[in-house]
Amino acid sequence: MSEGKFADLNFSLQEGDGEEAVSRNREILAASFGLSVGQFFVANQVHGDEILVIDNDSLDIAGDRSCDFDAIISDRPGLAIGISTADCVPVLMADRKKGVIGVVHAGWKGTSLKIAAKAVNTFVRRFSSSTMDIIAVIGPAIGRCCYQVDGVVFEAMREDANREYFFSRCDEKGKWMLDLPLANRLQIQDAGVPSGNISLSGICTSCRRDIFFSHRRERSGTGRQLSFIMLK
Repeated sequence: MSEGKFADLNFSLQEGDGEEAVSRNREILAASFGLSVGQFFVANQVHGDEILVIDNDSLDIAGDRSCDFDAIISDRPGLAIGISTADCVPVLMADRKKGVIGVVHAGWKGTSLKIAAKAVNTFVRRFSSSTMDIIAVIGPAIGRCCYQVDGVVFEAMREDANREYFFSRCDEKGKWMLDLPLANRLQIQDAGVPSGNISLSGICTSCRRDIFFSHRRERSGTGRQLSFIMLK
């Protein structure tokens, strides 16, 4: 298992953790769910809005880390799709009627590009899902309490009609506090998913030092937690 600032279960090699430790962490996670490491697919996240669709006609890509995407949508049973985060918003989606699942990685850049809403639209367009049947879970991420941003971030989201709900001014001039989980919730609702179908964890990764990695809190390299979903 990982040690030091990467303890205990870091799932990313991006910040300098040892490959052997990360591989062991992945093995521990997979075994705890009765899965093999080869059943997991986690694309290389680049803070964009590209979405990878994996269906039963796709090539066998489990374990491939060469794909640059920030969301994955799949109807393939037995494949655990996931995203790694350390403050950014993890969103898990599912349409039980159609047997389709999705994961979304939404930092401020992805949120400004409305990647969560685009994921909902992909469910509808590619798999004929009804937005009424899609459920979404927004996992632990940095909260408004800890996420101070500057004018660059504010300007990137200025055109969002809901900005008054997820931005609030702080004492420091030219700075705002951003509620990134709420911004994504509102985008998912605007895409047609009923409010009652969306769950928000309400847990701040920066506040909860005891159980979560946080890039903003550490101000330096840190580990990544993994959020994943799988169809049986």
